[in-house]
Amino acid sequence: MDKVANKEKISEAVRLINNRSYKEALECLKDIISENKTDPKIFNLYGIVQLQLNKMDEAIISFENSIQLDDKFIQGYNNLGNVYVKSGKFKKAIEIYNKVLSIKPDYSAGYNNLASAQNDLGEFADSIKNYENALKHDPNFNAAKNNIIQVLTFYSPKNASENVFTKSNSELQQIEIPYKKNHEILDNEVIFFYKKCKEILDRNLKDFDFHLSQIWRSNTINLGCNRHFEIFDKFKVIPEYCFGCFKVQIELKSIIDLIKLYFVFDKLNLSKNNSRKCMIELRENATGTYKGLIYCSGVDEANLIYEQLSRILNEKIKREIKVGVKRGCTEYGIEYPEYKIIDKESKDFMSYNNDWKEKEEIIDSNTIKYAREKSVNRKPTISGVTLNDILIIKNWIYYAKKIGDVDYKKLDENIFASSQIENQTSKKLKYLKKGISY
Repeated sequence: MDKVANKEKISEAVRLINNRSYKEALECLKDIISENKTDPKIFNLYGIVQLQLNKMDEAIISFENSIQLDDKFIQGYNNLGNVYVKSGKFKKAIEIYNKVLSIKPDYSAGYNNLASAQNDLGEFADSIKNYENALKHDPNFNAAKNNIIQVLTFYSPKNASENVFTKSNSELQQIEIPYKKNHEILDNEVIFFYKKCKEILDRNLKDFDFHLSQIWRSNTINLGCNRHFEIFDKFKVIPEYCFGCFKVQIELKSIIDLIKLYFVFDKLNLSKNNSRKCMIELRENATGTYKGLIYCSGVDEANLIYEQLSRILNEKIKREIKVGVKRGCTEYGIEYPEYKIIDKESKDFMSYNNDWKEKEEIIDSNTIKYAREKSVNRKPTISGVTLNDILIIKNWIYYAKKIGDVDYKKLDENIFASSQIENQTSKKLKYLKKGISY
């Protein structure tokens, strides 16, 4: 193949990859490789496409071919490590990333990837250290910053002064959440709490761009939501697991009340430590603005938690709150309205359609796809305010400002948000302005 024709074919393969036409890109690259078996970059591209198609074994061979052709080919090593991470083989990935860094000691993405593999394995102290190394070589590496913040939601380092993130998180952890037994949470307690937290942010991380919007208090159970949504998105069928998934849902009308719910969820004592989250509603097809959700395995458990939570909320939050039990995810109920109908008396709910089993088996036939999620060393969320929490609360306040909740002024009149939150909020506002009832 002459150089011009080869260049044109490679450009076409890259175009197909950028358009996510991976099967077509795979065929294109096969043709190129049949005539050119000496270019490590082509084998690397081939591996990237195979990885996108979840052909893990083939991707490994392609990346190994690329580094056999050039034993200092950084991209090939790095992508090989990425395959091992996705396969849940974290120790093997760490070995590969260390090889990358021995070749290129200032490779910030290599440190970030190494840290993420260590995090998945449960080596949290080493993980934070290598996220720091990534930032040392690239101070604007936002992914590494956000990754440190996520580690700090379930791990407290011994040396809190390691970096600005661990330092800020440690200072925030010293602030007591205003929650007293037999005592209503007052608005001025929320305001005072936020002001104290904001002082720490302004001192250490002023105007930090952070895009998350949901505060979790999680246990170690993997709910498998990515797998379930892939089945639903691809085939528009509800996975069998989700027929036993129920949630206690809380809807509120004030940003201050949402923060109060965050306090309640942090202190809530449940026998199974059910995962729960507070959130602003950014989905365009979902009603409501401020929400809390507690994940339950079965309607009986959901009803018990509903009763327990209702008593607590009546004491802690005095303004109007809507509490109820719902089934599964909103998207399922939109596609199948009968799915969301809950009759407490008869418990005659929509049941799983066994014909859908074959759809689930198509997704599950690629057993490696969710190997990383299944293999991660999970830890329960730390209680008390974390850096992650207060950065998310800032995004909530911006959302409150945009939707016209004047309570935001009691917290922060000069609030800003990340471009991603701003964009999502703008899309949500279009639905609110159309007169849809929320």
